[in-house]
Order: sequence, then structure tokens, then C-alpha cells
Amino acid sequence: MTEPTTAPAESDWGPSRPTAAHRRTGRGALTPEQQALAEDLHVRALALRAASEDGMSIREAVALAAVQLGVEPPRTVTEGTASR
Repeated sequence: MTEPTTAPAESDWGPSRPTAAHRRTGRGALTPEQQALAEDLHVRALALRAASEDGMSIREAVALAAVQLGVEPPRTVTEGTASR
């Protein structure tokens, strides 16, 4: 019979996949004010989508939340943009 081998320590295991490269370009992290606004927008969009009876899309929920928060002016649907 062979001697049982001990398993390597957890710290000896490397990642199973290569780590993803950081691809973000631009200025970097959001300011605290921007983070607060993004959180408000996120929460309101989720609530609107959950309360929707006709299955509002994420895009529609975010757009409506932005209007409700005063971030975006309301848009009117014209004949050429109704199918979007």
C-alpha cells in the first residue's frame, strides 16, 4: 500500500483562470454625490420594475426613474421612436 499524501495548503493553489485585466478607462471612481445618485436611481428603477404589471424593461425603468429623480427631462414618444 502507498502512503496517503497530504493535500497542498489552500494558499498553494493559484487561480483556476487568469485574472481579468482592468479595462476601465476614464476618470476613475465616482464622487460620493455621484454614488448616492446612482444608488437612488438603481433602487427606484428596481422598485418601478417590480411594481410594473406589464413587465417593464430595465431600460424603461431606469429612464423613468431618471425622470422621477429630475436627472433627465421627460421624453415624448414620436412616431419614429415608438418601436425602440
